[in-house]
Amino acid sequence: MQLIENFENITITDLPQLAENIIRLFDNRNIICLQGEIGAGKTTLTKQIVKKFIGNDKAISPTFSILNIYTNGKESIYHLDLYRLNDKKEFFDLGLYEYLADNKMLIEWPELILDYLENYKFYLVKISIISETQRNIEIWG
Repeated sequence: MQLIENFENITITDLPQLAENIIRLFDNRNIICLQGEIGAGKTTLTKQIVKKFIGNDKAISPTFSILNIYTNGKESIYHLDLYRLNDKKEFFDLGLYEYLADNKMLIEWPELILDYLENYKFYLVKISIISETQRNIEIWG
């Protein structure tokens, strides 16, 4: 993977424009992974992406449900959160791999399956905490 874009000192007010930039990535690949420590803003960014793409600002973290699907009747985004999975086997046992091929996917905590995702074309969005209100965002692909 190579670095495609780098956004520095992003604040919450920058998220709508950042979300639009990330939505354009769906034109080339259907999987976007969001990587960052707890509190980095993965779900906050996901909410903006869903709001811009679907027109629905009700996105919530699927930490306990593992998968949320957001739709407006025309378009859908599948939102996976793999934080609670213990290993890659659980990913396969739950059948989550079946969603990867044909759906627009946002995947939080993708570390368990990054090697498997090499079978697909995907982007990796790395979020780094700079301060309480600022983040650096790198997009790899």
